[in-house]
Amino acid sequence: MGLYELREGRRFLVRVPRGEELVAHVDDLINEHGIEQGFISGIGAVSEATIGFYDQDTHEYRELDLTGGIEIVSLLGNISQKEGRSHAHLHIGLADHEGRMYGGHLSGARVFLTELVIVEFTGRELERVPDEATGLVCWP
Repeated sequence: MGLYELREGRRFLVRVPRGEELVAHVDDLINEHGIEQGFISGIGAVSEATIGFYDQDTHEYRELDLTGGIEIVSLLGNISQKEGRSHAHLHIGLADHEGRMYGGHLSGARVFLTELVIVEFTGRELERVPDEATGLVCWP
């Protein structure tokens, strides 16, 4: 059924340093602090980003590169285990200087100013595994 009861653990407020690669920084941070499951949200801005769209027919990601100072309207994600390491799966909503919106799976981004809230979950380990029906790696 895919329903898991977890407890809330530690909570973190994070200001990501300017110039950092956001996805790699988050993955390093959660592994350094032993956060195995959790929830992430964030706001701020990035100077560039690569977002992906999953093609449900071909089971491949298609990527879009964005540059030029982009506002993070919403950054949401979850943390779970993947191949024995904590992994953040992040989705993002971005707006350019004309208010055009872009969104999708966050593959990478260069931080201008980004602030995050990370909530740790405890009580069970969630390991991402391949799902034949979708072609994705997800919770069982």
